[in-house]
Amino acid sequence: MALLTWKASLHNQTQTLMSSWVGTNHCTWLGIRCNKASRVAHIDLQSCGLKGTLSNLNFSSFPHLLTLELFNNSLYGTIPPPHIGSLWRLTYLSLSLNNLFGTILTEIGQLTNLRFLYVFENQIGGSIPQEIGLLNSLNKLALCTNNLTGSIPSSIGNLGNLTLLYLYDNQLSGSIPQEIGMLRSLVDLEISMNNLTGSIPASIGNLGMLTTLKLAENMLSGLIPSTIGNLTKLTGLDFSLNPLSGSIPLEIGNLKQLGYLIFIDNQLTGSIPPRLNNLTHLKWFHIGHNKLVGHLPENLCFSGLLTHLSATDNNLTGPIPESLRNCSSLYRVRLEGNQLSGNISEDFGIYPSLDYLI
Repeated sequence: MALLTWKASLHNQTQTLMSSWVGTNHCTWLGIRCNKASRVAHIDLQSCGLKGTLSNLNFSSFPHLLTLELFNNSLYGTIPPPHIGSLWRLTYLSLSLNNLFGTILTEIGQLTNLRFLYVFENQIGGSIPQEIGLLNSLNKLALCTNNLTGSIPSSIGNLGNLTLLYLYDNQLSGSIPQEIGMLRSLVDLEISMNNLTGSIPASIGNLGMLTTLKLAENMLSGLIPSTIGNLTKLTGLDFSLNPLSGSIPLEIGNLKQLGYLIFIDNQLTGSIPPRLNNLTHLKWFHIGHNKLVGHLPENLCFSGLLTHLSATDNNLTGPIPESLRNCSSLYRVRLEGNQLSGNISEDFGIYPSLDYLI
């Protein structure tokens, strides 16, 4: 049987962990669940200490498989495993937190019923194939923390049911495709820590369900598009460590649910728009290491939630906003490298939670 053949190929320590895999009633084995016809429908061996490869697991023997969960083991070898395209019924595939390498082959496009694809924290290289766009049932796609190169395929715009897209911590290059704006179900978009260039596409403003947008630590340039102001459900926005230029769009003042605004280390100029006073739920406000002028927003701590404030190394002037003088939630404050008036130590010296002040 295919499962026993695979078990025999794994390291000796794994053999002990899979001691229940004996006899002919495979439906009672550890991590195996069957359908009513006693066909293997679910393989769930997450965090089981498995060590070995997937090359001896004959996937063509599991035409009824719906779930393959191998998260957090010590599996190595290439990805995807041989014959994985035969698992056309598969809805859930998780190979994350292993030591898999190789490239994502075009065969992945045959898994058209797949809803969840998790292969983060491996050593996968090569590019993301255009065939990923054939997985139009996909709900969550996490390829983060690998060694992926090349550009984000434009076919990703076909994934209209996608709610989560994690591509961060790879070596992706090229520009963010305009087609990203077609992912109108997307709630969480994180593509930080890559080598992406070009401008942020205006089409990103079409993602009206988005709550988290992280594009930090790339080489994105040009202006922040005003269409960002359409993302009124956003709670987290991080564009830090890019060479973005121009002014902060006043439309960001529309993002009234925003709790985290992080624009550190760009080349932003001009004054902070007064409409940012609408952001009364801020917990983190980080705009340090830019070229901003004018005053800090008056209502930064209007709701008493602000814990982290950094406006280091700009050209800001004027007094400390009144809302900050009464902001007992503050934990870390960095305002050095500006021309603010008043005595900062006196303004912030009595706060019980304050840990760091410069």
